[in-house]
Amino acid sequence: MYKYVCGSFVAFVLSACAFEVEYDPDLVAEEAPTYIAEAQLLVVMPAAQRDFVFVGQPKTEVGELSTLSIPLGQVMQEITTHVFESCFMYGVAFTEELVPELRYIVAIEPEIREFSYGYRREPDPDVAQRFDDEPPLMITTPHIEFDLAVTAYNPAGEPILDRVYETGLVSGESYYVTNRPQDIINETFHSALQQTMQSVADDIRPHLVGQCEITDL
Repeated sequence: MYKYVCGSFVAFVLSACAFEVEYDPDLVAEEAPTYIAEAQLLVVMPAAQRDFVFVGQPKTEVGELSTLSIPLGQVMQEITTHVFESCFMYGVAFTEELVPELRYIVAIEPEIREFSYGYRREPDPDVAQRFDDEPPLMITTPHIEFDLAVTAYNPAGEPILDRVYETGLVSGESYYVTNRPQDIINETFHSALQQTMQSVADDIRPHLVGQCEITDL
């Protein structure tokens, strides 16, 4: 299903605009956890990372004069909380650094790297041209891409997981025309980050065995 914001099929031209988005809880899906651990998750996020705001242009010629501002740190903090509060009985606690005095079963240190976005414009494959000289009806598909580096630690502070999750190119909803392309980028980022964090939750599950009670769902 493509987005329509007005009755015209004229493609929205991304001009020299500055777009700004923020964390939106309505963009986070309610997903059932795969397990419940009787523990609390510790998340290491330095202030600089938590407060980091990405400001940049797309990696594509389409929209190359526009700029997007998105608070990557805040979105990651909120989505991390949402995902892990569902599978850790005692919730999630944040700290700026891992210190020996902290008592925890497992701690994770996530970091978003190489975030980028763009727009792909191409003829709509579902609309046939009536005449050979008729210009094709174009659709625009926003997309995002990022790497999520995650290190997990056991109670002794030793790494038990060190992995970079690569999303690859994640496409959002295509449209003919819209005056808010940044909202589609934001929605796509929320969804991709939530899915990636759920993969992290699954990957640390084996390291909880013997550390706390676990109920698989």
